Amino acid sequence: MDRYQRVEKPRAEQPIQENEIRITSHGRMRNHITYGMTLLEEKGSSEIVFKAMGGAINKTVMHVIASYVVYEAMLTPFHQEASTDPEDKTVTQAQQEGEL
Repeated sequence: MDRYQRVEKPRAEQPIQENEIRITSHGRMRNHITYGMTLLEEKGSSEIVFKAMGGAINKTVMHVIASYVVYEAMLTPFHQEASTDPEDKTVTQAQQEGEL
C-alpha cells in the first residue's frame, strides 16, 4: 500500500433531517432509542433513518436491532424495513504512472 495514496472525494454537507438519527462511535444507545421514541410518539414521524460512517456502521446495526425490539414492544402496529446505501467509498490512486 506504500505505492498508493488516499484520494479525498469532495462531499456536499447535507443538513440533518428531522427523522434522522446519526450514530457516532461515542453516542449511547439509550439516547438514540429515546430520541427515536420521541420522534414516533410526540412528533408523529412515520419513519426513522439511522446514518453512520466508518467505524460506527457496526454500532448502527446493533442500534437498529435494539431499537426495533424496543419499538415493537411499545408500539403495536410496527413494521421495519432495512436497507443500506453505501454513499462514501474509499478511492485510491497509484503514486507512479503505470502501476496497478
